[in-house]
Amino acid sequence: METSSILSRLRKVRKSGQGWTACCPVPGHEDKNASLSVKVTETGRLLAYCHAGCSFEAILESLELGRERFTPSPRPIETGPSKEQLEAQRKAMRLWTGAKPADPAHPYLVKKQIKPHHLRQFKEILLVPMQNESGDLWNCQLIYWDGSKIFLRGGRTKGLFTTLGEIPESGGRIFVAEGFATAATIHELTGSPVVVAFSAHNLPPVSMIIRRAFPQAEIVLAADDDPAGVQFSEQAARAVHGLVAYSGRRA
Repeated sequence: METSSILSRLRKVRKSGQGWTACCPVPGHEDKNASLSVKVTETGRLLAYCHAGCSFEAILESLELGRERFTPSPRPIETGPSKEQLEAQRKAMRLWTGAKPADPAHPYLVKKQIKPHHLRQFKEILLVPMQNESGDLWNCQLIYWDGSKIFLRGGRTKGLFTTLGEIPESGGRIFVAEGFATAATIHELTGSPVVVAFSAHNLPPVSMIIRRAFPQAEIVLAADDDPAGVQFSEQAARAVHGLVAYSGRRA
């Protein structure tokens, strides 16, 4: 089957490096963030990977394709960053290096009753670093005094995170939370390391990164008790054999 025929069955297909991104076609995965990466290898085999955790078999079934010419990808497909993502990364680095340590008296921190930890502040805006598994800064979450939040336009968000506390080599218990405020509260109350995923739909890819890095860890998804939080935390828990703990919205 021609690659063009396969891509025609997907939504929001966009060229990215040597492959494409698109919305995952698996029923029940209401993908609004183009979570699927696809790529054709040098031998003509098609690789497919859903960053939200949908199985390769489910993807093929949804596209009504057989397995004979298709191969599951064991890890995210490297399709390369887009021009917009690279520009957002440069802006994130400029903001981060030019910012100062966050003021503990910032209205958002006071309202949430949390410490600033490693956040920085640019004028009245809190900056939360968004890094990949290698520690590279790719984006920042901007938190304003009234609690409104945005990411840098065009920047990467999928699979990016920041961590509160040191994760031991053995892993131990690691929490993965949707937002910074929830993560800070958990870390301050328990002393456990907490990974900030920044959104519900980012819980599965971030959890899988943590699982690969710490195979023996107990991973606990600290999700908001809302439809998106329930859906993606349970999806992440299944993918990494973790636990789920719901909380009120503090992110």
